[in-house]
Amino acid sequence: MTDRPRFRVLAICSGNVCRSPFLELLLARALAGRADLEVASAGTIARPRMRMTDEIVRVAARYGIPETDARAHRAARLDEAAVADADLVLGLTREHRAAAVQLHPRALRYAFTLREFARLLGDPEVAATAPGLTPGELVAAVAAHRGGAQPVAAEADDIRDPIGLPQAVYDEVGAEIAAAAEVAARALAATREATVKASESPERSKAPSLSFSFRRL
Repeated sequence: MTDRPRFRVLAICSGNVCRSPFLELLLARALAGRADLEVASAGTIARPRMRMTDEIVRVAARYGIPETDARAHRAARLDEAAVADADLVLGLTREHRAAAVQLHPRALRYAFTLREFARLLGDPEVAATAPGLTPGELVAAVAAHRGGAQPVAAEADDIRDPIGLPQAVYDEVGAEIAAAAEVAARALAATREATVKASESPERSKAPSLSFSFRRL
């Protein structure tokens, strides 16, 4: 008898009302065909239950996200349990990636910035080994290659916070997120589902049952 292990993606920004929920919605839509994949988002300084900004709701609509889905989002504050329960953490900046690792040091193995993850996925060595991997194996392959990758400037990894800035900035930020999200989603969608026997332990131990809610796809 086999069971389908869940693979959880956690997007992180600051307030969880703009960048990370937009990324969550994009990934959830792109990966909707995979019942084993879940997506959630959180913010390092989020005020729980806050809604997405009107500006990012307008951006999301341009990428096919229904306004009702965007309006349904409620901000969640990042905590150690959420990071521990994730299998892939995607920060919108290096600061967000560092915050996840500080909360749960083991996340160093599976925490990236969104742009970093997309960039490493595009490396020929990673691309050559990716076919046929499970989501967890894909993340491990990307992490293993990270040490040998060429360093990049912070601006090449960070996606700026548009809060309080004009709609045009939101549009630019949305385009940056969407481009990297497309690369990440394509790679995750191409993985094979992992299965474990009921008598076996999961690939990576999980935290106890959590109240933090992941979006089921």
